[in-house]
Amino acid sequence: MKNLVFILGDQLNQQISSLSKCDKSKDLIFMCEVLAETKYVKHHKKKIALIFSAMRHFAQELSQKGFNVVYVNLDDPDNTGSFKNELLRASKQYSIGKITVTKPGEYRVLKEIQSLSKQLEIDILEDDRFYS
Repeated sequence: MKNLVFILGDQLNQQISSLSKCDKSKDLIFMCEVLAETKYVKHHKKKIALIFSAMRHFAQELSQKGFNVVYVNLDDPDNTGSFKNELLRASKQYSIGKITVTKPGEYRVLKEIQSLSKQLEIDILEDDRFYS
């Protein structure tokens, strides 16, 4: 069964813990642009554009390195607008057994992902990019 490796916009690093567990031959890398992340606090439009651009470039890099990447653009007509709903949609669409993610730096995002544990198997790995 396939695993889905979920990468957030502030985790664009090829040494991130969730990627180290990824099996290129069967797992999917999943990245998504969601409206909820642009609206929860006021952001400068250029900041949002820069983050989405960085995400798209990172997804392209991973594809070129042989990873199977699923990327959902903000303007995708099927985009549900939230991480939770996009993860549910992807898990159904791709018959996902488990979702692996590096622990989000934001508590509200962590809680949103943890709320899926009643419906999906979620493996939240420690973020080893920081010393403390």
